Amino acid sequence: MQLRNVGDEIPKTVVVVCPAQRPSVEQGSTKAQQCVCVGGGYYIIHYSMYNGAVSKPIKISRSGLKLFLECPRCFWLDVHHKIKRPPGYPYTLSAAVDYLVKQEFDKYRAKGTLPPVFAKADALAGQAKLYPGEELSTWRNNFKGISYTDPHLNATLYGAVDDVLEFSDGSLAVVDYKSSGSREITIYDDYKKQMDTYNWILDAMGHQTYPQAYFVFYQVDKTGGGFQNVLPFAESLHAVKVDISWVGLAFERAITTARREATPAPSPECVHCNYISNATKYNLPILRATDSDKDYVLVEGD
Repeated sequence: MQLRNVGDEIPKTVVVVCPAQRPSVEQGSTKAQQCVCVGGGYYIIHYSMYNGAVSKPIKISRSGLKLFLECPRCFWLDVHHKIKRPPGYPYTLSAAVDYLVKQEFDKYRAKGTLPPVFAKADALAGQAKLYPGEELSTWRNNFKGISYTDPHLNATLYGAVDDVLEFSDGSLAVVDYKSSGSREITIYDDYKKQMDTYNWILDAMGHQTYPQAYFVFYQVDKTGGGFQNVLPFAESLHAVKVDISWVGLAFERAITTARREATPAPSPECVHCNYISNATKYNLPILRATDSDKDYVLVEGD
């Protein structure tokens, strides 16, 4: 059976298919609220009621969606069981640069002018301004950010932006600050996906979005011959084309995976899952930290 349109009747028994799982689901008669083709004659069918009860709400961040794309198993362990990957080192210097740039740009925002890094760009001069809306403080908040709740999925996708440009036609462009000590500026694929996701959220919130997003890079200048307690940066602006076409389906797949009871397969490229898989081949003892171990000394467990 193929359901092609919103409003198509769903009989008592229907096969609901997603890229991550193909279970048979018993469901009382209702109507499809959203049908998305995934190829091969299969469709994802979304409905608010699942076996007579509303699914529990799920809220994932932009970094959570990134984790799902990297490895569905690590994402599932994080969302489903609150088991997180070992954390890396915090980017405290990058966070400090972000904080200072926001302070500097907010001064230009208050005056209604563009910072020089934007004003020098022909496509922006006279066409855009720093977004002055009061909600910007919420959009920048790491725990709130811009967010959209899909009522059919009963799930929210959110993320905190660094800044936003508003063009003369009312469209919004996301701005992100990046700091780097590398010789060459590299805009990684994950950076582009970050902007795609933010634009998808703004679009879902009802905002008109600009077809490009902007990175302001702060690159350490290493030509000074010394440090002298000052770290100079070269400032540059880089525009990227936005593509939001993939975000909605990725969000749906992530939520479907999060609500699974069965453990999904890991990504073959996941270094974390591969490490665990390789280490367990040697029947190593399980190590755990006791509650009283303030210095995180590991002791052998049972």
